[in-house]
Amino acid sequence: MLRESKSRLLSGTNILKVSVVLMVIMMIGCGKSDKQRVDNFLDDYEEVVEQWEASIADGEFTEDDSDEMNKTLEEMGEEAKELQNVTKWNKKQQEKYAKLSERIMDAVFKSMNIPGGFSF
Repeated sequence: MLRESKSRLLSGTNILKVSVVLMVIMMIGCGKSDKQRVDNFLDDYEEVVEQWEASIADGEFTEDDSDEMNKTLEEMGEEAKELQNVTKWNKKQQEKYAKLSERIMDAVFKSMNIPGGFSF
């Protein structure tokens, strides 16, 4: 009887160990996917910034472009806010986001000098 109880306890201990190992693996996996989600967002954001910088540099920036840029920036801002609420951004990601945000604001200010340029 004692041997049977000890055997069950050991089985329970093994299950606990396996559960802990699986939890750790899942946490590591989630961390990597969160990092990847943020990196993917930053890559998308960079493409948007480059698109608008090029459009503004060409001087071909219409009122429709302004409306589209406004909408896009609002959507990107909401996505960034959501990601910041559910993921932990590393320092490199935070710096990249700050630099991209600065670049897009520079583009916005430049577009204000183009007839029909950016408007709020």
